[in-house]
Amino acid sequence: MSRKAVCEYLNTQGLTLPAEEVEMAVLAAQTVLHMAQAEIDHSVLFHQDDQTNLTQKLGINEQPSAARDKVDCLTATDDSLSMMRQLFLAIDSWYSRHRNLSVGLYLMEKHETDHYLLRLVNRGEILPTYIHCDEQQMQLNLFVRTAFTGWLYLIEDINEWLQDGSLTGTQTGLSQLSLPVNDDEGRVIGVIFVSHETIEAFNTTQLIDWIGMAIAIEPLMVNLHAVVNAAATRGINDDSYRIQ
Repeated sequence: MSRKAVCEYLNTQGLTLPAEEVEMAVLAAQTVLHMAQAEIDHSVLFHQDDQTNLTQKLGINEQPSAARDKVDCLTATDDSLSMMRQLFLAIDSWYSRHRNLSVGLYLMEKHETDHYLLRLVNRGEILPTYIHCDEQQMQLNLFVRTAFTGWLYLIEDINEWLQDGSLTGTQTGLSQLSLPVNDDEGRVIGVIFVSHETIEAFNTTQLIDWIGMAIAIEPLMVNLHAVVNAAATRGINDDSYRIQ
């Protein structure tokens, strides 16, 4: 499964990275998703500004995680809390390993003809919580551009993009990486955004690791995508969740 997914991802993105190394990164990320264990307070797992709405969107109740049976987060389809916990631990592991300035994991949410990005995990500098995928935001946020186009973007020096108008507004870090998370039909269902405080910060090892993470988390993201979009279809009011 991972070899096929790796080859499809690399081919779609036009990348010439060694598939064997990317596959190893996928397996490493899957190991963290399976094995990482920690009890995480809801105030950490769910940002205080969006806790109520995010838990509602994901169908999560307030039952303490210690009282829950351990599940396989890569196969479970009805335990959003466990999936969120494992996603947090996996993203945090890569964030700490590579000493990134910030990392954000976003889930695509659809409302009729509009699309939004819902932040699931944030480490380091605070990133937008809920954002409309429109052309204005595409100029301001690299991860929105990835959601629009489905392309991986690697910026080695953010100042060059600002100077030529490819991006505008206040940016986080001097290097940025934005990767799509796709379902098994190639549709974008999420985005991983990573920034670093220095230019040319993303070497081949980091790029391979983050691609491996994007591929490894696909089953969890597919399940959460289904939950969130079912909630949106039911008409949950999102107005209080959006940030300006």
